[in-house]
Amino acid sequence: MFKRLPARCEHGGSLPTRENASGVRGHREILDFSANLNPYGPPDFLSDAIEEAKQEIGKYPDSDASELRELLAARFRRSADEIIVAAGISELIYLVLLAFSPRRVIVLEHTYCEYERVANIFGIPVKKVDMPALQIKAEKIAEVMKSEDLVFLCNPNNPTGQYLKRDAIEMLLDDAERVSAMLVVDEAYVDFVQNAFPSHEICSQNMLILRSFTKSFGIPGVRIGFAIGSSDAIEALNAVKPPWNVSIFAQKIGIAALRNESFLRETIPKVWHQKRRIERELGVRSDANFFLLNTVPFGKNARELKAALLRRGILVRDCTSFGLPSHIRFCVRKEEENERLISTLLELRHGF
Repeated sequence: MFKRLPARCEHGGSLPTRENASGVRGHREILDFSANLNPYGPPDFLSDAIEEAKQEIGKYPDSDASELRELLAARFRRSADEIIVAAGISELIYLVLLAFSPRRVIVLEHTYCEYERVANIFGIPVKKVDMPALQIKAEKIAEVMKSEDLVFLCNPNNPTGQYLKRDAIEMLLDDAERVSAMLVVDEAYVDFVQNAFPSHEICSQNMLILRSFTKSFGIPGVRIGFAIGSSDAIEALNAVKPPWNVSIFAQKIGIAALRNESFLRETIPKVWHQKRRIERELGVRSDANFFLLNTVPFGKNARELKAALLRRGILVRDCTSFGLPSHIRFCVRKEEENERLISTLLELRHGF
């Protein structure tokens, strides 16, 4: 009898099928607020990178992603042997657990569920840290940290949007070093945080930083991410990394993204501007480019409110899989799209 593996997390980024969307009023185009992507992506400059990659499609990709690693090393002022490139943060989570074989994995009570799912696949016990009032308390994580533990910290956290600043991260790292644990900080959304501190400047054998191009450049179809850590930690990850894990297309797109970071300087402030408007209109707060909304004032649970919004052509994330059955999550999109979401939510709040 084959063992049944843990169910994969629902990422919330896929639109309903034609059949499932049949209840949408007037069959309007569905606005996807569930995916947490930069609404101004994918950038136009990626077309040239794709054309360049076509010329090399008959070759194996560089298994070390050498050119991209060198650019990342220059960008983050680290050595190239302190960086590994992978097929997104999803692959990095597997590599981390495979390379370090921790005694236990520590996660927040409400966070990205892939950490727990992959730990379950490897048969590693999981300890959840509670979040009073849905807030991350760094001291609560430190209290349970023991030798050979591995802590996954999503910063800013998905789905709550809270960002832990430098003092909290350094406190956690001090404890990790004291007890010989590993702190893995997932910064998938950090480009959307105003005044984020440069975590890559912190060098420790006990800390890894996971980063991705996906959210910032709006390219979920391109699986490209990287980790920054000590040379020993990166060597351990390389030892278990499959060869040719990152395609020529992904590497070329990553290179193009690093050479065109002006795209982020131009678009992220637009996201911040729209985010402030949503905060004013809906009374929500987040450090990231998405919001967690309590559905209780609507008199509905997350599933019911999601269905009501979908009937009006708006897709949001039901946060039941995060352990929050009375919350939905939605991201920041462009002005007219946000206007439609705001007006629809205000209408629903005053009665279906």
